[in-house]
Amino acid sequence: MSASGSNNIRGDSVALQKLELLLAQAASLPRDSEPFKLAQALEGLPDLPDRFNAAFLGDGWIYVEFACGHEAASQALTMKLQGVEQASIDQYLSEHLLGVEPIRWQALKLLGGGMSEPRYPVRAGFVERVFQAYESGDHMIVTPLVLMLVDGFGVSETGTKSMFADIGDLDHLFQSLESVAGHPTALRKLLEKLRRGQRGYSESPLTMPLRNGILHGTRLNYSSGVVSAKALNLLAAVVEWARDIAPEPKNEIAKREWNSKFLAANLTRLNPDTPERALELFQEAFDSGRFTDVVAMIDYHPVLTLLPEKMREWQELGVDKLIIERKSKWEIFGGALDSEQNARCVVNVTITLPGVSEIAFERTLFAKRSAQLAEAGLPSVWQIELSVLGAIRHQLHQHLES
Repeated sequence: MSASGSNNIRGDSVALQKLELLLAQAASLPRDSEPFKLAQALEGLPDLPDRFNAAFLGDGWIYVEFACGHEAASQALTMKLQGVEQASIDQYLSEHLLGVEPIRWQALKLLGGGMSEPRYPVRAGFVERVFQAYESGDHMIVTPLVLMLVDGFGVSETGTKSMFADIGDLDHLFQSLESVAGHPTALRKLLEKLRRGQRGYSESPLTMPLRNGILHGTRLNYSSGVVSAKALNLLAAVVEWARDIAPEPKNEIAKREWNSKFLAANLTRLNPDTPERALELFQEAFDSGRFTDVVAMIDYHPVLTLLPEKMREWQELGVDKLIIERKSKWEIFGGALDSEQNARCVVNVTITLPGVSEIAFERTLFAKRSAQLAEAGLPSVWQIELSVLGAIRHQLHQHLES
């Protein structure tokens, strides 16, 4: 869904609109009823994210639905109206705004790919270290690790782009009208604020987790509970954005736009100009867990396929290792000037499963330089045919039945 809505979260969020309707209905009930009392207590909740962001985003805070307490956010707004200094409001929010445990578990689930057995154990280890440092008050550790996690996770989600350095190229990923943190008025503006550059070296105290100065070593006086809390708030916002927004475009137009930008960026970068190169890139991507590249190297329909869903399919395949070894030369059908070319070769496929068991089989592997890519205005390059996924699944199914 494009960002052509009301330019505020309240006007675009279906959930907040439903809440507003329920509160209005409850407010019409007798004053001594529990629904009426609850409606009075929650009266300002539907537009709280907008009011909070308007007041505090410039100071490095953002309202995150699953992680921020509405009582603390409301109190901070009251303090601002009363003329309380921002430093005192920052201190209050650092102590009362965030639900630390929900952020921990959501970050482990999303960034690490799981909790008990994370798919990305190194990144999950960094997440754990962030929260150990936060709880022990080791504020020198918290902020740079959070900034590293956000930057790295953004690259793995988009395939090529940094959420900080390349945010201008990622507008399509910050255009949902259905999320609090992922709304166009929210996380994107915070990232722009936190990425601003600073010239030279300075030891003046920071009040926000400014990415460039901290990670480039020019603004090192960031070690405080307030800056750590703002960093954790950023991490929570990225988690909510990725969970609610980034993986799944909300309609067919958005899906086509997402696919086009995803494939244009990744296929231009990878440039598989021969069937052999397509196989090499596919193998390298699977080995390193770069499922964005895996999906880019498979000939899914470039317009009709929900490509983020396919990334999850490969992630959840349940295979520890996959090795495809070519055993014959590629046979190529069609010329370079044709709208489409096809190729095939014989390969050995070895699948290693959890518990060190292996499945090995031989099959014909197909590759294609698809006319559909050119018709969609995308680079005309080679991809591995989707049948390889069906063959792997077939072998896994037979293995489970035996």
